[in-house]
Amino acid sequence: MNPHQHPLAELVRIESNPAYRALFCAELDAAIQDRFANRAAVVAEVQAAAHRLRALLLHSEPGPST
Repeated sequence: MNPHQHPLAELVRIESNPAYRALFCAELDAAIQDRFANRAAVVAEVQAAAHRLRALLLHSEPGPST
């Protein structure tokens, strides 16, 4: 953003230019979908790690305490 530009100039452009609004919305939708996909992948990794840890704890033999 140009430092001499009005702070809401981008919003005005989005609201007043239908082609720019469509591009902005498409990019925003893509970014949101990407964020949701990344979040789902992280959740799946954490769940898999928790499952492995539970299995390890349930099936490990008790050993000497340190």
